[in-house]
Amino acid sequence: MRKKEYSCPNGCSLPPRRKELKQFSDGTYGFDFNDFTFCPCCGSLMPYSLKKLKEFFEVYDLHPALADAVKLIYKSEFESAAREAFVTVENYLKKKSGLDLHGFDLAAKALSFEIDKQSGELKRAPLIAINDLRNESKRNEQDGIRYMLMGFFQGPRNLYQHNHIGSGASNSISVIIEASFFLHLLDGHSITQNGRWIPKKADYQEIYQKMPKRIDRWRLIHLLKKRARYLKKKN
Repeated sequence: MRKKEYSCPNGCSLPPRRKELKQFSDGTYGFDFNDFTFCPCCGSLMPYSLKKLKEFFEVYDLHPALADAVKLIYKSEFESAAREAFVTVENYLKKKSGLDLHGFDLAAKALSFEIDKQSGELKRAPLIAINDLRNESKRNEQDGIRYMLMGFFQGPRNLYQHNHIGSGASNSISVIIEASFFLHLLDGHSITQNGRWIPKKADYQEIYQKMPKRIDRWRLIHLLKKRARYLKKKN
């Protein structure tokens, strides 16, 4: 008898859950459970897999524009989730560049730029700049991301658009993670800027007003007073 967390959520008939010969990630062997990530009959995520996936996305810095794609993953609609991610990136590029193009051509034109070979000065700025393009490393980043985006549309996007990709959750999750990487870059969060971005100023009054719990409001006030004392002491 399978426990609910290891049973198909749609009630598909599966073989009994028992320990079998298994190779572990460190190369050793032993007897353990070979659990399904998703149901081999209907393709739905198993409850324990869905729980782990939700925990992953709780800590992963996913771009907020991909919320709908993640919801489709949770519903085991893997192809739809990947397509939603492709559409999100494409629409983001269109909006930021003002171009009425699609896929490969859109990425190629939106991020392209020209440099004067003699002076090294920027002759034509890109419609979407990931960074300020002031040195070779930053220009390499801009060009590299442009080529990656072109491949993103020319390869996986076209495959998902014209075919049924029956590979389960893994490919769709990979597409969403890659899409998030691109979207953060398109927002100007360059890898050359230490890979992280932290707002310089925060509207704590607005934050306070949006805190429904009194204990959280008290903690915020306590935190701000503590920080003010620290800054006063430091100065």
